[in-house]
Amino acid sequence: MPEEQQAQLAEWLLSSVPYHKAREMVLVEFGVKTSLAALSAFWDEVCTPALLARRQQAVTTAGEIAQEARAKPGKFDEATIDAIRQKAFALSVSPQSAPGEVKALFMLLLKAKDQELKSKDIEIKLRRLELIEKNAAQAKEKLVAVAERGGLSPDTVEEIEAAAKLL
Repeated sequence: MPEEQQAQLAEWLLSSVPYHKAREMVLVEFGVKTSLAALSAFWDEVCTPALLARRQQAVTTAGEIAQEARAKPGKFDEATIDAIRQKAFALSVSPQSAPGEVKALFMLLLKAKDQELKSKDIEIKLRRLELIEKNAAQAKEKLVAVAERGGLSPDTVEEIEAAAKLL
């Protein structure tokens, strides 16, 4: 078979097409009659090395991403998260992937999500603190203004109560 057809057959087999279906596809697409034994030999000679190379590339990339994530735990950027997400998906759909590797990538994704949620929580708390400080400053200004006017009249008491409600 020409290289192009071999590449197509390898792609079919690597994407989990069973031998009996691949045999039919080879006959229909390439006009070549083959046997299950020949497909098995093709798998051993062509697909296994290709699968190992793909897996090694995925593992290497995942390892590099994990190493970078550990080096800068609070500094995940969106591109890194997307790359981890893609590798996790690729490994999770590959039948030859080690479960531990898939789990490690998903754990990184969960940690990244957790960091994102913590950052948002901190932002919310900072906004609340800024608002409380602003309201306290306004209340203090009103109380000082009331005191400078000289005393506690019924209107003054109302102004103090209104200023206290801002807190």
